[in-house]
Amino acid sequence: MTQKRQDGARREVPGDPDEIEILEVEGMDDAGARNGRDEVEVVFEERPPAAEPREDSATRERLLRLQADFENLRKRIEREQAEFRTVATIRLVTELLPVLDNFDRAIASERLEGENEAFRAGVELIHRQLAEALKKEGLRPVDAVGQPFDPAIHEAVATGPASGLRENTVIEEIQRGYFLRERLLRPALVRVSVGGGVGAGDAVSWEVR
Repeated sequence: MTQKRQDGARREVPGDPDEIEILEVEGMDDAGARNGRDEVEVVFEERPPAAEPREDSATRERLLRLQADFENLRKRIEREQAEFRTVATIRLVTELLPVLDNFDRAIASERLEGENEAFRAGVELIHRQLAEALKKEGLRPVDAVGQPFDPAIHEAVATGPASGLRENTVIEEIQRGYFLRERLLRPALVRVSVGGGVGAGDAVSWEVR
């Protein structure tokens, strides 16, 4: 191995098969070498901070437009999902309304009186459970008896005079109507009073439409 000394001479260093040439460090004077100083002061120049790139207005505008489109898409999907759930609920509840009607008729029947009290109690229990389950889905009955006739929620199937009631008042509910949340699911089938009320002892005749 050949080593170059500080005075410029080269010398062989035995014991290493590879030769490495060691050169002087520029900037070190002879006086420093003679005084035993081997440090070299290195000064790093500080570079000014790089200027931030200017924001591309066109790119920012495209990003804002994409964000608005994504938000509109998200809202549309949420509306469609809510509408799908509503339609599915309407279909199921509509199919269960005849079952609810049959329970109402069974409870109103005189055949469940007397010795069939235990059976009647069981029917009423099932009716309450079904009605409560449908109520949780938003089902509620249409107010009918004693209310002014409203063609938006009532369907008149018969008319007749009624004592002490104003004309066009619902005096009997033939089939119960229902709302599902705020939507009319089925109008109530009713009988409506007409002019010329009758006394308590008078016969009542009905005109069926």
